[in-house]
Amino acid sequence: MKVIDPGHIYVLRVLDDDVLPSTFPFGFTLTFVKREGTNYPGNIGSHGGTTTQEVLRALIDRTKYVNGQIPDQRNDQVLYHLRSAMLELEMRAAQRHGRLLDLTIFDQIEDQPTCEKCNHIGCPGDCH
Repeated sequence: MKVIDPGHIYVLRVLDDDVLPSTFPFGFTLTFVKREGTNYPGNIGSHGGTTTQEVLRALIDRTKYVNGQIPDQRNDQVLYHLRSAMLELEMRAAQRHGRLLDLTIFDQIEDQPTCEKCNHIGCPGDCH
């Protein structure tokens, strides 16, 4: 992994790159959303991108997929910790915005609907 813009842009190493299109000679770029303003101290510039929670959703899906290929009880622990990370991030966002988060969603947190504007669970869309 190579950091391009700390906290926002990374190039991820790839395996078996002989099967990837030539448009990805150095790996895949992972870009997180970058916003400016008082709520984003230290950020200079802004651009679209994904969120940590969205990446966690992909990791959860990937873990479920590989567990279907070769089941292993450790995958249950991996899923628990990935979901825990997502729950903590969503609880932080809910608290910052004065919302309550339904904690009974834990086992399927990755499948919960999200706001179109902020990508958070439980946001009614009145953000930003």
